[in-house]
Amino acid sequence: MISPRLLLALAWAWLLFMALPVDAGDGKGKGKGNGKGKGSNGDGGPEDICTLLTHHLPASQVHPATSPLYAELGSYWSARQSSRPSCFALPRTTAELSALLRLLTDRGAPFAVKGGGHTTFPGGSGTSLPGSVVVDLSRLNRAVAVSADRATVAVGPGLRWSNVTDVLDPLGLAVVGGRAASVGVAGLLLGGGISYLSGLRGWACDNVRAYEVVLADGRVVRATPRRHEDLYWALRGGGGSAFGVVARFELAAYEQGPLWASRQLFPADAARELIPLMHDLLVARLPADPAAHAWLVVADVPELGGPVVLVDQFHAAHAAPSAAAAAAAAAPPAAFAAFHAEDIRSRAFLTHVRRATVGGLLVDADSPGGSRQTWWTTTVKATGTPALLLDVHALYAAHAERLRGGAAAAGAFVSAGLVLQAISTNVLQAMRVNGGNALGLAPDEGPLMLIQLSAVWADPALDDVVERACRETIRSIDALAAERGARTKNGFVYMNYAGQGQDVLAGYGKANRDRLRKVAHKYDPQGKLDRLWKGYFKP
Repeated sequence: MISPRLLLALAWAWLLFMALPVDAGDGKGKGKGNGKGKGSNGDGGPEDICTLLTHHLPASQVHPATSPLYAELGSYWSARQSSRPSCFALPRTTAELSALLRLLTDRGAPFAVKGGGHTTFPGGSGTSLPGSVVVDLSRLNRAVAVSADRATVAVGPGLRWSNVTDVLDPLGLAVVGGRAASVGVAGLLLGGGISYLSGLRGWACDNVRAYEVVLADGRVVRATPRRHEDLYWALRGGGGSAFGVVARFELAAYEQGPLWASRQLFPADAARELIPLMHDLLVARLPADPAAHAWLVVADVPELGGPVVLVDQFHAAHAAPSAAAAAAAAAPPAAFAAFHAEDIRSRAFLTHVRRATVGGLLVDADSPGGSRQTWWTTTVKATGTPALLLDVHALYAAHAERLRGGAAAAGAFVSAGLVLQAISTNVLQAMRVNGGNALGLAPDEGPLMLIQLSAVWADPALDDVVERACRETIRSIDALAAERGARTKNGFVYMNYAGQGQDVLAGYGKANRDRLRKVAHKYDPQGKLDRLWKGYFKP
């Protein structure tokens, strides 16, 4: 018999390996910025731009192909991403970033910007064009600075969320940020950002107090709800690459102790019972208890014989701070009672309930890099019954079986996953603070269920097969939702889970897309970032 400890280890190793619902640490490419082309640096060979960079940065912060750090800097979380630019540049200060960006745009050099490097597809945050530069933000403004009143935390764009929680957890503070340790700060915040605290506070982008932004011409501006408010709005979910490079984020901080957390692992056939519970959670339980948060994952775990279902639940206010309250905290929060009822709990391979800091949860949810990865996503409206979600699961199951069969015929393996995450009405309402964000989601359109397809494999020969299969399955889900009257108004696609060929900004609605383009033109009237910055979704 497999021990609960081994089951837990296997579940974590496989389910998190293939993409639990974590947000990408970088923005992702749309395709047009990743094509081949010739960098026009204006001075002959492609190495000239890198030589010029050494006049603006210390030589130790510019790494051409001869540098011993070049290969390490060109590696990414997904093996489908890699970069071989003429050099990597690693600014440490906002002033250095300003000089660097002005040089790149003045010289017409193609470039990409790497924050956490946690996107799945080629060119998402890298480039291999001749004469190109990858601006690596991992050393920029690395200090995590907490204000004297404990209300604001300043963070650099190249940090990982674990760097942030390492400072905040001991202080009893939290920000509305990422849910996995290795995810980068910048990409998550610029693309939206789902958090353990989203039921209470909205998405991460709704909790940014200010952005320090380096514009295409090197100017540095501070965007807030009252200064450069159009830019502030655009950066709340609109991505960054059309507007400027964010050098520092100032985030709202909140008092937060450990969270209550539960992880349950079920056999695959339990999905028919668990998906209706997720539907009920979306429609009724989460709006009634904003401190609750959950996701459901269906994935292949070969050690357990095939597909399994994972349900993770979290509560920001249920963990007992004292021994006197421990008994009450041992019972699940009311929002999750149905998942812990005897008839459901008895079906689980394991149920692991714990009390954990935000940083501890980030480590639990982290997924190792090194394999080939893809994510694709769509969003549907909640219907009167869970029938739509059950039919989505059936489409996924057929998709996963096709991928497994095709890979097996080629002597390879593909692990395909489905993730369901609620965007309940309380989350949509919380998005309205400070003038709202750029995502185009309104409370009266909800509640919504975010649907994510993921896949992990090793053989590059399967890249096109997997991408095509995911694209077709998402189209089938969208068609099914349209038949049931459950398509969102604009066809919302969450940037941080989007596939390379998905038109993310169209899903924000025409008015928001036009507004984003207007903001981009205002702050970069010559369109230099649109032409030169490779690998990010743009309006």
